[in-house]
Amino acid sequence: MDKTPNAVEQKVPEAGIGIEKFLQGKAILITGATGFLGKAIVEKILRTSQNVSKIYLLIRANDKKAAKQRLKTEVLEAELFKCVKDKYGEGYEAFMMSKLVPVVGNVSQSDLGMEQDLAIAIKKNVHIIINSAAVTSFFPRYDDIIDINAMGPYNLMGFAKKCSKLELFLHLSTAYASLPRPGTIMEEMLSMADITERDVYFNSNNKSLVRFLPAVMLENEMKLIADCKKKYFVDPALAAKELSELGLQRANKFGWPNTYTFVKAMGEMIIDSIREDVPVVIMRPALVEGTYNEPFPGWIEGFKGLDPLAISNGQGKLTSFIGTLDVVLDVVPVDMVVNASLAAMSIHGVTRKADINIYHIASSASHPLALQDCFEVYFYEHFKMWPCVDANGKPINVQKLKIITSMEEFDAHLLREATKSSSPSEMVERRKFMEKAKYMAKCYQPFTTYPYRFGMTNTERLWECMSEDEKKKFGFDLKSIDWKDYIINVHIPGLRKHVMKEKCLSN
Repeated sequence: MDKTPNAVEQKVPEAGIGIEKFLQGKAILITGATGFLGKAIVEKILRTSQNVSKIYLLIRANDKKAAKQRLKTEVLEAELFKCVKDKYGEGYEAFMMSKLVPVVGNVSQSDLGMEQDLAIAIKKNVHIIINSAAVTSFFPRYDDIIDINAMGPYNLMGFAKKCSKLELFLHLSTAYASLPRPGTIMEEMLSMADITERDVYFNSNNKSLVRFLPAVMLENEMKLIADCKKKYFVDPALAAKELSELGLQRANKFGWPNTYTFVKAMGEMIIDSIREDVPVVIMRPALVEGTYNEPFPGWIEGFKGLDPLAISNGQGKLTSFIGTLDVVLDVVPVDMVVNASLAAMSIHGVTRKADINIYHIASSASHPLALQDCFEVYFYEHFKMWPCVDANGKPINVQKLKIITSMEEFDAHLLREATKSSSPSEMVERRKFMEKAKYMAKCYQPFTTYPYRFGMTNTERLWECMSEDEKKKFGFDLKSIDWKDYIINVHIPGLRKHVMKEKCLSN
């Protein structure tokens, strides 16, 4: 498979990339727009580019009425949009509905599950397709994640090739789609040649077959899923367990640590293998967390990245965790991911070259966040200043989250914690948390023990192409982040406010 070309080669005028100008009059189809990252993209576009034509939001729903209701409750009423709401006042809902079009659909189906007439209309009008739909669980049922993270890109690219005005296909992936390996992982297209173990298909010398291996691979994985369902069809609970284990087995066979990163890699390779002359941009963010600055600091939905560890530590439940002392965490605020995506979309949407361009949005190489600092200093300092409270309203005395370097030692630590002398009810709760902590260790061990580093050559070139005004409006300079201030004063307070629904924190 061809290597990724240099993403930004053309000379850019002094006005910069022209992001706002590019978005004017554009019709955009977005999948996953009710999710965390997709919603943030919609908000940024509407806040900065009110002259965008239409944004079609593909929403899973039973009918149009249900899709419209999801749009209202999950997008229009979301706190994220308060700046747009303040700007338009009483005309807010009218403005939003003049731009946003809820579309009943499903990426796992052909033609995205749309009504035929609407699908035809969108194919005639849409300029940009943004795919942010994804199952993000590390160990989900294999059939569920294949449907969205592999069949989704397959069906979306098939749809994209029928869009007469299409200027760009933008796919939101993850930096961890690349196989774990030492050294700096560059912004290059994944290849089947990178896979450590190969099925019979991968031994072929037929270059034409090699080009379409991802599609062949997808067909093979679908067959394995069907066989598993057939085998356990009489026991749905056992089938769910076996399908989850199947996904992990397949991921490990090919060298990935979990099902999520494996199937995201598969999705990327499927896009590249069938894109033909469609211009493609793949954005690969690392661990996406709450906003750094836009539209206001600290906004987040749901637990992301290492948030369960922070909250469990603050609640006094987790005092140690698996890790390596010299590892760095690769954290990126969601607003910087959005801004980089819009910049990449604009610069390549103008040229419409039939390339595939990769951008890492990652901090590990250029501005790393040390795991030890985050666990033992930043978490501790935040919860020391603003402690969580127990069931009786009393402040919880937090301990530093110590790093344990072996799973055996971590398991022994959890057992000791679970069997401390206490009331029977507390013993039960501690044992329940021990199982939760073991699951968290299974999820996070690849990220807290492996020395990932992601190069950002293309992303840094993209930044250099922007005007000073664009850098202010669409900033994604990760080097500007003060990690201590962000974790202690922005991110964890935002997490506790927006996810934990705690009242305003104060000293």
